[in-house]
Amino acid sequence: MNRQLVKYGIWAGAAALALLGIIYFYRISTRNAIEALAQNKKMINILIAGSNVYRDNKHRFFAVLSINPENSRIGITFLPPNLKIFLDSGKKRSARIEDIDFDGFGRISQSLARDLKIHIPFFVEMYARDVQRTVDLIEGVDLFLLDQWKGQGNHRPGVNYMDGGRIVDYINSAEDNSIYRKYDRIQDVLLTLHSDRKRYKRFLNGQFISEAIKNIRTNLLDQEILSLLGYFFDDSGIISTLVPGGLDEKGDYVIDDISYKLYENEFLRSMVLDEKNDQSVKVKILNGTNVPGLAKKMRNILMREGLTVVEFGTSPYPFFDRTIIINQRADTDYAMRVAEILGVDRVYHIIDSTQLNSALIIIGKDYVK
Repeated sequence: MNRQLVKYGIWAGAAALALLGIIYFYRISTRNAIEALAQNKKMINILIAGSNVYRDNKHRFFAVLSINPENSRIGITFLPPNLKIFLDSGKKRSARIEDIDFDGFGRISQSLARDLKIHIPFFVEMYARDVQRTVDLIEGVDLFLLDQWKGQGNHRPGVNYMDGGRIVDYINSAEDNSIYRKYDRIQDVLLTLHSDRKRYKRFLNGQFISEAIKNIRTNLLDQEILSLLGYFFDDSGIISTLVPGGLDEKGDYVIDDISYKLYENEFLRSMVLDEKNDQSVKVKILNGTNVPGLAKKMRNILMREGLTVVEFGTSPYPFFDRTIIINQRADTDYAMRVAEILGVDRVYHIIDSTQLNSALIIIGKDYVK
């Protein structure tokens, strides 16, 4: 009798463990923390780290991707590689973010939460080969080039097809190997992808996600990445910023209280509110035709609309048949405002953080008519 009871007990225990296992794997396979945050109207933040090659699980590129699920606004905060990360709550031990093994994601997340007052529970860790592979999977990017990629092959001014290898080369060939210019190049690619998002919507499925991220390290599940990409296909725009801060005596980049206030007012506020001041839209106009006076004529139109024209003159580039607007700022809304006023439907992205301009306009032959 006792043996029979023991036997039944073993079978019952095994069945209970199997049931618990099924429940666990079901919860894992159906878990969607992104949707839970969205339902609670919480900001979604993901730390993205990247490198060209593996170097002891340490990285050179860092950014926080933020999504406001209430308005589908997407924001990117780029982090300098020399950003000081505090390794303890007392701020007695610190290291540069580029020198921290990414297994220490929790310490990075906690330090950023203290400095930027945002919760960052998710991470994505990737390498140049992952970028190249993903771009090839989506069959390339049609990137607009003027002269920002000098000496890198035969690229004509205008739209050029770029496969994964060329995209990686484009980012890495930034002037003086500057990390900040590389961040500009990354924005060129991301904003171009967002502009052409209708073309890529056919890739918005679980099978593609599984294939794209199979070599990428992340704590996000496939269904959560699918939910995130859904916001990318919305029409709410993308804003970007380099996290405000300054250098300390050791050359570490530090976020202090003043820096945080700038970040709060200029970035976090824009993530929540849709407030735009036309006076902050600064435009440069180039006449890309052989008809004189067109740049001055357009300047007068834009100034009447409240925009600031900082420069106008003759274009050094080959003539374009159609007038184009080149977004040079991290906030796409400025360029779209110019496009709305002029009725121009060709907006491209060449971000240049060294420029004062929000947008560059090159007048085409169509404006003569």
